[in-house]
Amino acid sequence: MTSFFHSYDLRGTYPDEISEEEAEKVGKAYGTFIDADEVLVGRDGRKHGEEITEAFISGILSTGTDVVFAGMVPSPVVYFGQVNNDFDSAAVVTASHNPPEYTGFKFNLEGAMAMSREGGMKEIEDIYEREAFETGQGERKDIEILDDYIAAVKDEIGEIDLSVVINCGNGVTGVLVRDLFEELGCDVKMINEEVDGDFPNHLADPGSEEAKELTKDVLADEDLGIIFDGDGDRAGFVLPESGYIDEDEVIALFSEQSLKEKKGAVVYDLRASKLVPEKVREHGGEPEETRVGHTFISERIHQGGDVSFAGELSGHFYFPAFDFPWDDGLFAGALMSKMVSEQDLEEKLSSFPVYPVSPELRIDCPQESKQEITDEIAEEYSDHETSTMDGVKIQFESGWALVRPSSTEPKMSVRCEADTEEDLEEILSEVETKVRDLIEKYS
Repeated sequence: MTSFFHSYDLRGTYPDEISEEEAEKVGKAYGTFIDADEVLVGRDGRKHGEEITEAFISGILSTGTDVVFAGMVPSPVVYFGQVNNDFDSAAVVTASHNPPEYTGFKFNLEGAMAMSREGGMKEIEDIYEREAFETGQGERKDIEILDDYIAAVKDEIGEIDLSVVINCGNGVTGVLVRDLFEELGCDVKMINEEVDGDFPNHLADPGSEEAKELTKDVLADEDLGIIFDGDGDRAGFVLPESGYIDEDEVIALFSEQSLKEKKGAVVYDLRASKLVPEKVREHGGEPEETRVGHTFISERIHQGGDVSFAGELSGHFYFPAFDFPWDDGLFAGALMSKMVSEQDLEEKLSSFPVYPVSPELRIDCPQESKQEITDEIAEEYSDHETSTMDGVKIQFESGWALVRPSSTEPKMSVRCEADTEEDLEEILSEVETKVRDLIEKYS
């Protein structure tokens, strides 16, 4: 397996793993695989983004596939542009929230459905490695989609009377965030607005402690703080009194808002707190767990029209009820702003039940031993109610534990939740000990 091909995207360091040469070959493999006359391409704001993108586009054109270039724009703007302009496929040159030395690619199938490994990435990798490229001469042209995107968000959200602090983390969202939120009617204070691929202040990641602390510190008389990641498909939120809103709570809040718009299923990754299914049922929705990873959620949304909202603990949020069925941090920020302007979210969050949860432990584990360890954990807890959808999720009388192999690193992940701190400590101690003993056994 080529080192920079992963389960959900392509990502590697520049130029060691992905230089212009590899980028052109990726373009050739993608153009060969995609059954489309023309594809939409956009890129993030990394220092080497222009060079990598030009090489990638050159590769696509060499297969006879036409390219329509959207320029330097956030990933969800590309997804919107794909659907709004009826492109059968789209690609974004981005490494999301990774450090500056990284570059990468995300691919979409029809309807802005994220391409999974099984949905095409594996075949593209095979074409790449065999160099079995089609040949031809495609044409290139440019397209402007920022204004259409802003208009579409405003049409869905309406006018907002709110004061917001927005931290772009020097990512690509800086090209439109101020215009978007001012168009919605917000009073906007910007942090790290300038697009700078060196990310000089902190990583463009909503989960970064530096990003959270900086946003909270700048938040003075404003009503809401919003943090975007490097390519704009993720968002995090800060309230003046509550501070950073946990992603479980964000999923619960967005679920309620989406279910007002359209009743249906709410899809969330199986690491989420039991707060999520409780709130989904409370507001008339059908809770549905899925595997960790945005391609699995994207594929589930496109299986049928019954999904109202979907969310991940990583901060990817999807809004089918509002006709934004892709992971869109920008729309998430706009919708959260509307919600804050219409209700007291601080008070609502204070009424939520609190279930103690552990941090996600990531324990070093030999790559070749992951499956055996997972199987033994499942056997060890065969007398409990378990799910093996993604690793092993074990139900205890007073909580649950999730043991799963990392899809990107040689590690096993352990996360637990319980009714009380004492229950959590007991469950975590038991399960972590078993996992570490098995890792030692197979090392």
